Amino acid sequence: MFKYNLLLLIGWLIVPVVAAVRFCTGKDSLSSLLGRFAITPKHPNVDHPIWLHVASIGELNTLETLLPEIERTFGNKQILITVSNIIAYVQAQNLAAKDIHVALAPLDFKSVVKRFLRKWNPSALITIENEMYPNRTVMCRNAGLPIVWINARISKSSFAFWQRNPALCKATIECIDFIFAQDNLAFKRFLELGIPQSKILQTLNLKAFKASPKVNHPDLHAIQKVFPYKNTICAASTHKGEDKVLLDALALSLQKNPNLKMILAPRHPKRAGEIMAQMDQARISYATRSKNELPRSTNQVYLADTMGEMDLWYALSAVTFVAGSITQVGGHTPFEPASHGSALIHGSHYANFKDIYDNLVGGGGSCQGDTPAEIADCWEKLRDDTERSDQLKTAQNILFGSSDSTKIIDEILAKTKEILTALPAD
Repeated sequence: MFKYNLLLLIGWLIVPVVAAVRFCTGKDSLSSLLGRFAITPKHPNVDHPIWLHVASIGELNTLETLLPEIERTFGNKQILITVSNIIAYVQAQNLAAKDIHVALAPLDFKSVVKRFLRKWNPSALITIENEMYPNRTVMCRNAGLPIVWINARISKSSFAFWQRNPALCKATIECIDFIFAQDNLAFKRFLELGIPQSKILQTLNLKAFKASPKVNHPDLHAIQKVFPYKNTICAASTHKGEDKVLLDALALSLQKNPNLKMILAPRHPKRAGEIMAQMDQARISYATRSKNELPRSTNQVYLADTMGEMDLWYALSAVTFVAGSITQVGGHTPFEPASHGSALIHGSHYANFKDIYDNLVGGGGSCQGDTPAEIADCWEKLRDDTERSDQLKTAQNILFGSSDSTKIIDEILAKTKEILTALPAD
């Protein structure tokens, strides 16, 4: 812990620079920056809430699946939800209610975590999927908080980091009361890091349990008239370096069928300008969602640079390329597009969901491509109704077929309640 906190102490020197960059680039507002340092007004009438932490949109979606059962299981407790990502924070605001409070997660500086704990005085910490934070974890344990990790995973890079820092790893993981690992790979990695087998249980990835909402958006039919379902691919959650590959794949596909369309949804809408510049250079016709434009029949791309509308884009697309998988991001969830009936294409860099994608690729539930030609070939194959239907059925069976959501969630929360029995009575 000493070396870690020494590095953080040095880190304070660059905090003003990082904060200024994030503010100037629009990644944070003054309010959100203050929130990350736990410098916000104390919420009134908050009494020892259960602290639920998620990092980003995917984890928040998992939490939304769990939240009704959490409220039922701990009905007499208030809930504090923290998120790390601004986009997720905006979405989480929709969950705020009398007994549910939302805040930005504190940075892992000791003084910040101390201020956060003093402000909110939580009674327990339940983390959904996210990485381990040493100071947060140790200081919560020192404050007497039970700590449970649900749907836990650990990335390849994080696993390597903890292996290189065994003393820090031991000091952190010995504070965790129980871990529900989301797959066999995560289960094995936690065991290798020293989690006792008595403190870990392998479950299924809870993303499989999120029911897709029925999409009844007022723009749905207007877009579908000019972007026909069978001809449309969604490039979902693209990262820097991926847009050009996908636009080049579109250009190749248009040579065979000039009626094909792409809905391009960048992971970070702030990148819209650079994507538009690429499309202008390639002479691609497009409409832009953030400008309140609806696509026309002459448009080849609809730039979906808004937040909170991914369900609409999946519902409009017969095929989805799940991005974050061409570059070394590690891939994004295949559950959401598949639940909307969209067939799957992805790249080879999917370490964040390795077991899941290995099963999809091996079982014929997805098509893998990293280059424009490979992606265009996958898309061409999936334009055949029978091919697409067969692949989608296989994917849905792999992702959802064996999921007894009620039983598994009940088991998780029963064990969690057992661990949290030391909570103070209201």
